Amino acid sequence: MLSPDEAKNRRRHSSPRGILVPYWILVVLCGGCFFFNVRGVYFGTVGTDYLADGYSKGATVISGAAPTAAGATLLLNDETNIPIPKHKNGATMSLEERIRYLELKTQSYMNFGSKDPFFGSTLHTGLCNSRGKLIEYGCVLGWEGVPKKQIVEKKCPGLFDQPVCFDDLPPPREWDIEKDASQTNTPKDHKNSKKEPPCLIYDFGIREQPQFGAVMARIFGCEVHAFDPSPVTKEYMATKNKESEKLRALPNYHFHPYGVGGVDGKITLYEYNWNQVSNIKYPTCIRACKDSDGRNCKLICKKNQSKFKLPIKTLPTIMKELGHEGRTIDVLKLDVEGSEYAFLEQLLDHQGGCPDYINQLTMEWHHYPFDPRYGEGASPPINAITTLLHACGLKLYHRHSQGGWPSQDKIYEDLKMHDIRYNVNAYRRVRL
Repeated sequence: MLSPDEAKNRRRHSSPRGILVPYWILVVLCGGCFFFNVRGVYFGTVGTDYLADGYSKGATVISGAAPTAAGATLLLNDETNIPIPKHKNGATMSLEERIRYLELKTQSYMNFGSKDPFFGSTLHTGLCNSRGKLIEYGCVLGWEGVPKKQIVEKKCPGLFDQPVCFDDLPPPREWDIEKDASQTNTPKDHKNSKKEPPCLIYDFGIREQPQFGAVMARIFGCEVHAFDPSPVTKEYMATKNKESEKLRALPNYHFHPYGVGGVDGKITLYEYNWNQVSNIKYPTCIRACKDSDGRNCKLICKKNQSKFKLPIKTLPTIMKELGHEGRTIDVLKLDVEGSEYAFLEQLLDHQGGCPDYINQLTMEWHHYPFDPRYGEGASPPINAITTLLHACGLKLYHRHSQGGWPSQDKIYEDLKMHDIRYNVNAYRRVRL
C-alpha cells in the first residue's frame, strides 16, 4: 500500500499518456468479463500496483513501461473464466451488442431501474390454448413408474410435473402399453413420415422416472433424446427390467448417459437427494450455537458428500454430435438439479443471446434466492435469464406458483442454507 505522498510522487513521474479509467467503464467495455479493483487501471503507463490482480493471460506488465497493443488485447480477450458472448456462427458480438446484452443481464439481475421487479415470475397470457402435464396420457397401469392401481388413483404424484403446450404438437393417438413397440410410432396423418419424426424432444434429467419422454415418444410420435449422467439412471437404463426394456425397444426413444451444463467435459458433481447428483456443494463445517445471542457455540463438521466425475456437454455440442444442427427442438425439458443456470447462461452467451431453434422450454428451477427488497417472486438469477429468454421470444406462460416452494430437506436448515427454493416454469416461443 503506497502512502499518499508516494502515490503523488509516482503520478508526477508517470508518463503523461497515462489515463486512469474507472473500473466500471472497463466492466462495460469488456461485456462483464472482469471486475477490477476500485482504484482503477492505468492505460498508457501501467504499473503493477495499479493493474488489478495482474489479471492478464500470458501478458507481462513491467512497472514504468507502456503496455503493448497485443498485451491490452490479451487482457480484454481473456476467456479463462468468462467467455466473450458470441453469435451462433461463432463471431464475436459487436461492442454495441455486448453492451446492450450486458444491460439486459445486469440490470434485470440487480432490478436496477427494471419496470417489473417480479419479471421472472410474471405470466404472459394468450400464449397457449391447450396445455397439460402429460398425466392424462402416462398415468396408466403398465407404464414406467406406474406399477400399482393406487398410484393411478392418486394421479401419479411426482411423476408428471413439467407442463407442455400442445398447440404445435401432432395430435395424440391411442396407445396399448401391452403391445408397445410393436405399434407404429408415427401418426397416420404425418405426411413426412419417411423423412423424420414430426417433432424433436430433448429430455434433460430423468433419474428413474422417464415418463415425460416416454409419453412424447409413444403418444405424440416424437423423436425423443433423454440425458442423465447419474449412476442411478445409467443402472436403471442398463438393467434388464420390464420398464427399461420397453423404452429401449422404442425406435424413437434414445438415452444418452451424460448430462448438460456450461462446459464440455467431465466435472465434479455431488451426491444429492433421491440418489441423484447435483452441482451444489454443501458446507463442510458450520457453527452451531445453543443460545440465541451467539454464545455456547461449537463447530460441527459433516462428512463430505460423495463426489462423481461425470461427463456433461453444452447444447450446441449435443446438437452437432447428434446431427440436429438446423433442426427445431419442439420441447426442451430441463430438470437437472441446479445445473440449469450454467446450461442456460452458456447457451445464451454462445447463441447471440437467442437460441431461436427452441420452441418450448419447460423446466424446474433449483436453489434460487429472493431479492430481499421485494420478496416472493423477485429472484435475481431467474429475473436475468427470463429477461434474456423473453427478448429472444421465449415468454413465460406457466409457473407452479409465484414464489415456488422451499426445500423440505432438513439438511439445508442444518447447514444454514435457508434460502433454498424451487419452482417449475414453462416458456413458449412467440415468433418475432
